[in-house]
This record gives sequence, C-alpha cells and structure tokens, in this order.
Amino acid sequence: MDLLIYSTFNSPRLAFICHQVFDIWLGLEHRITTHVEVYQQYEGMKLNYSEEKILKGELFLAASRLLKATSIENTNLTILKHNKIPALFKTEVLNSALPFDLFATIFFHLSRYEEYLSFQADQHERFTYKESWAYQNDCLQVPIVDQLILVLEQLIREKYPQLVFTKRTFCFKPTYDIDMAWAYKHKGLVRTLGGLLKDTFKGNRAKLQEKWQVLVHDQIDPFDTFDLFYELDQQYNMAPIYFFLLGDHGKYDENIDVRQYAFRQLIQHIATNYPIGIHPSYRSNSNVKRLKKEIGRLKNITNQPISKSRQHFLKLHLPTTYRNLLKYNITEDYSMGYAGQIGFRAGTSLPFYWYDLQLETGTELLIHPFQIMDVTLKEYLSLTPEQAKNSISEMIQTIRSVNGTFCSLWHNSSFSTIGGWENWKEVYIHLLEEASRSQK
Repeated sequence: MDLLIYSTFNSPRLAFICHQVFDIWLGLEHRITTHVEVYQQYEGMKLNYSEEKILKGELFLAASRLLKATSIENTNLTILKHNKIPALFKTEVLNSALPFDLFATIFFHLSRYEEYLSFQADQHERFTYKESWAYQNDCLQVPIVDQLILVLEQLIREKYPQLVFTKRTFCFKPTYDIDMAWAYKHKGLVRTLGGLLKDTFKGNRAKLQEKWQVLVHDQIDPFDTFDLFYELDQQYNMAPIYFFLLGDHGKYDENIDVRQYAFRQLIQHIATNYPIGIHPSYRSNSNVKRLKKEIGRLKNITNQPISKSRQHFLKLHLPTTYRNLLKYNITEDYSMGYAGQIGFRAGTSLPFYWYDLQLETGTELLIHPFQIMDVTLKEYLSLTPEQAKNSISEMIQTIRSVNGTFCSLWHNSSFSTIGGWENWKEVYIHLLEEASRSQK
C-alpha cells in the first residue's frame, strides 16, 4: 500500500524530494495528492505536509514556501537545533511533529541551493567550504540529511509500526584519482629532459639521483603503487573505482600522454579488474569539446562505455558541469566534496540524484559524495599522520552512526616519499582497517 502525502501544491521540487526520500532511501512507495477530500477518505498510511493540521492523530509536518517556489532567491537561513540536529526553515505552525520544514531542509542541501547564489570563488573558480552555510554554522562535519532521514523514519514508524523500511547499513566506497601514473617514467623525451635540466639548475641532487635510478637502473617509479593497491584491495576485500586523467598536457593537467603505450596498457589492465571512470581535466570544465574528447579516449582504450566521473581539482560549477556530464552519458559523479575541508558538502553521505535547480527538474545523474581526501588532510589542513588518523576515525564513526556511506579519495602519488608523503601509507592502511571493521 502506498504512503499518501497531502500537500496544497505538487511542485517539481516536492516531487523530487519525496522520490529521493521515500522511494529511494526509505523504500516506501508514495503518491502525492492536492485534494483534501482524497486525503481525508484514504484509509491507508498517510502524511500531511501543508500549512495546517487536518485530521486528529495524523502525522503532520508543517510546510514552508521553499518547495512551492519556482525561483532561486536569497533565503534567510536561520539555524535551529532539533535534538542537536542543525535544521533550517523554522515554522510557527502549531501541532506540527517538527518545528521546522524537514523536506525543505533536505532539499536545500541536496540541490546545493547556496551554490546557485552569489559567492566568493577561490583561485580555481570553485565554491569553497568557507562559503557554505554548514561551515559558517560549525556543522560541516555533521551528516544533517542522514540524521533527518532517521528522524522521519522514526516518526513514521511510531504512527505505522507495521511498516518495513529498506534496511541500510554502513558502506565503504574507496576511490583513486590517477592524476599522474608515474613520477619520472613514460613522460616522453622533451618532458624528461626538461625535468632533468630544471633539477640540475636548482641543484636538487637527491631528486636527480632518484630519477637516474628510475630511468636508467629500472628502479620502481615512486608513483607506481598499483601493485600495492592490488594487495590492499585483496586483503580488505575492496572494489575501488579508478579515475584517470586523460586531458592534453597543461599547467594543471600534468598527466602522462595518453599515447604512451605503457599508460594505455595500465588503464586496460585496471579496467579488466575494477570499475573505472573519467577524471575530466582542469580545462575541460569550461570546454565541453575537451570533455567529449577525454571520455572518448577512455572509451577507446578500454573498449567499454564510460559512465563514472570525478572532476580534476574538484572543479564543479553548477549547473554547467553536471549538464555537460549528462550530455555525454555520464550517469554517476564523485566530485561532491571540498578540497579544503573534510565533511559533507551536500549534508549527506548517501548517493542521491542531482536536481537541476535552474531548470526545476530532477535528472538521472547519481551523485556520490566523498568525505575525506588525502590532499585535504595533508596539504590544506596541514595535519600530521597521527592527526589524520584521528580525523579519519571520527569521520567513519560519524557515518556509521547514521548507517551511511563512507567514500574516500586517495591518489597513487600519496604512497611515495616525494613531497613529504612519508608515513602516509600507514594513514591509508588505518583508513582501510577502520572502514573494514565498521562494515562487519
């Protein structure tokens, strides 16, 4: 039997959030009616989402105007705490089960409403964590949406104890970005000679010696950590996703040339064993032709369709970036996180479908948020390996408490000793141990 939801309006925003919350996350089929008589006469499970209470003993959640609106406006985002959960869109309606609009709060986070408003971008033209409502209200590390889903589930369960919800448990989703497969090898004659000359002029004898050992004496390249990845995957029973950067060489796209046989062979080998995705180049975000070319390159190398993506430098401009991905048949994106801080950019750890706020329509692009990246811990937050381990443990415990999905972002280069990454291998192993233990 369906859950009948009564509302005085049936907007695209309401339809989207009800589908995401009830059908996908809670596993409850639902339908919406704007006819009060239909709602009153319905004898099954029902919920009143409107401006006033209708029936005695009903489950009533007061509605604000956000989901009814059809424009993007600056909103007064006053925070309130409900059982320590940060919430938005306070309502003054009597008899509501909650003192705020739960569905509007969830929609604000999932739609990334604030990223459509004016903001101060960083040097890479990105929306930063400092611009976010969650950071400014000291709750970026709180999975607000996941907590609210549990609140809603409990309210429905109290009213309809016979209901069976989708059982959700803690899930671990590891991912790797391959920006540069090798530090010294397979870069071509011009780049290799240029690098050697640069190190010579700088007097970097240690680096020159290391390059010599790799290039001449066939020492393992410091970024060639793929055998280690495989060993860890087997040990911890993981199926990570690999994202490959295949753009043309540039200032922020210092990847291996896609024409290099060894690089193509590496991609083919990994693609036979693991899910893969495109890592659109820095410049592709403003040039859709580059995006098309890079996806085509990966498709040709692997001889398989490409449906997964994560933006290089996490360059995410809404709605343009996501519309471009959909245009070229990308149906899953893993860019939803901040470079500068750990936490929940969309307020959730759970995958959700993207809502195009400008076009006011749901889409088929599934967003997979990530919470922790190696570069964030070391470079942006300047944490020591031990401090990073503590942050990882706290994040995993937070996500486990809401039966969420922990998604990590790591680079093959983070297992080398170049750039001060000594001892960070142990940090990642700690992450794997904690995440694996939490899945049991």
